[in-house]
Amino acid sequence: MLLGIFFHAALAYNPMMHNIWLSASKEQAVSLEVVAWFTHLFRMPLFFIISGFFAHLLMQRRGLDGFLRNRLKRIFLPFMIFLPMLTLTTMAIVGWGMSTFPNLPPVMDAIRHMQNQPDASRPPLSTMHLWFLFNLMLFCLVSAVFKWLDLFSKRWVQVVLRPSVLLFMLPCLLVPALLSVPMPHPAPEKIYPQLWSFGFNGIFFLIGILLYQQQQVIDALRKYVWVLITFSLIGYAFFYHALPKNIPLVPLGAEMAHLPINAQRLFLTAIEAYVSVWMSLACLVLGKRLLNRSNRHMRYISDASYWVYIIHLPVVFIIQFHLLRVEWGAWIEFSITSLLTLIIGFISYTLFVRSTPIGLLLNGKTYRFGFRLGKLEQTPHPEMSPNNGCP
Repeated sequence: MLLGIFFHAALAYNPMMHNIWLSASKEQAVSLEVVAWFTHLFRMPLFFIISGFFAHLLMQRRGLDGFLRNRLKRIFLPFMIFLPMLTLTTMAIVGWGMSTFPNLPPVMDAIRHMQNQPDASRPPLSTMHLWFLFNLMLFCLVSAVFKWLDLFSKRWVQVVLRPSVLLFMLPCLLVPALLSVPMPHPAPEKIYPQLWSFGFNGIFFLIGILLYQQQQVIDALRKYVWVLITFSLIGYAFFYHALPKNIPLVPLGAEMAHLPINAQRLFLTAIEAYVSVWMSLACLVLGKRLLNRSNRHMRYISDASYWVYIIHLPVVFIIQFHLLRVEWGAWIEFSITSLLTLIIGFISYTLFVRSTPIGLLLNGKTYRFGFRLGKLEQTPHPEMSPNNGCP
């Protein structure tokens, strides 16, 4: 979740995104773009693997009814509450930016022009950066049906989780979905279910569910970690070289044309799929090896990340609109944006979320604060039971 903040902060300084990002800056850095799009290939796939892993944990501990009630409270309800608020907030920020700053990014000029044309088409409704909640809820509903049909206990699970199948055949299953969208794959942020997301993010969610039943597979992949990372970096070099130098600004609300499906596109899409799988699995193995221990600081960051991610995008836009007035270099402005967004996110979480009903809504627990020997102590409220599972 927190890596998404750095990704979105970097998009303002990406040459490829200059025409279509709301807070795009004249200060650009190819190095930022290279790092950002590399993480894009496996950041959310890794998230959905972990989500699927703990989805099966919840189904096992609470049964299907308890699992669905938990997911409705932790995923669907926050989505329904925060999406309208974030949509209105972003619209207000865009209006403020157009009335305050003279030198606006290309897409902001297009919005201003659209506002002066009563007959102009309006952009479609979007789930914004909360698309992951909408998709995650859909995946949970489908997985509940699969669990009810007892499909996760079949022999095919052991076949799918063989290292050779995970590393070489699984990426091939992702290719059809990736071929149906432009490169690099966009966020499935439409307000209705998108089939390609089931064929990409949904498959990673399914792999997470299966890995919960065969956790020894994670350890079996340990010996391949550095090989996977090395070949992922090599493959990404080819993939990045083929990406467009910039994405043209199409009429708002129109679909961007897909690249033709030919041998080159098929090759590059296969690279995209293999890097997504290999890096996700490598990160999963490294995470279990390095982070599989109790740590109150990491637990605090984990609890806060849900809230920080929900509110981060409007904060990023406000900061970067102000930075349009200066020319401090892409990396400096990116660092300022990222750091200020994290500070605002964590402070607001500590003061207004952690020990309030909002914290109970997002994390399934609330905290009360006390002082002991001059140090701030955080303890779970005894009346609140912990939430066994992440969003």
